[in-house]
Amino acid sequence: MSEDKNLENLSDTWLNQGSKPISYFCADQWQYLHLFDKHFSNFSGKILEVGPGTGYLCKHIMKSYPGVEYTILDIKKNIDELKNRYIPKEQAKLIKFIDSNEYTEIFKEKYDLVVSTFCLPETPEYYWKDILDNIKVDNCFIIDDGKWCAYENYRNQWLQNNFESTDETEWIYIITGYEQKGIQLSIGKKK
Repeated sequence: MSEDKNLENLSDTWLNQGSKPISYFCADQWQYLHLFDKHFSNFSGKILEVGPGTGYLCKHIMKSYPGVEYTILDIKKNIDELKNRYIPKEQAKLIKFIDSNEYTEIFKEKYDLVVSTFCLPETPEYYWKDILDNIKVDNCFIIDDGKWCAYENYRNQWLQNNFESTDETEWIYIITGYEQKGIQLSIGKKK
């Protein structure tokens, strides 16, 4: 499905959602925290999180892994809501926020880890393809339910082409509240 470009780089579905707050769509899943700790227990470095929802995983990572450099890519409305409602002010001061209409700014940096939980496949194809094609990253932690076939195929090819290890990819059956049984966790790790 090809969608026209728009300033916020939102899919048609999200453009039509209106002014509902982040929390209307995002579930804070404790399982995400457990999975991150399981796969990146000694993490340090620079993280880019694409569409962090309520910042649930971000808050956990920043608290549990002191010294990480955190960047969030999201639409302006959600960035404002994160700063004013969800992320403690002390943490927010340490985060670099990039508005999705300036997303190509992420290509100027190299990241140790990219994180995305259900965000990338829900953006327009031109957007996620550009991000996957141009991001410089050593590891990834991506959670989505695999119902977006074009995205899933492209993501899987990206994993194969960019990471030495992708054998940690697994299906998780304990996360609740989604259409499909089982949520896919994609882990990519460099040498």
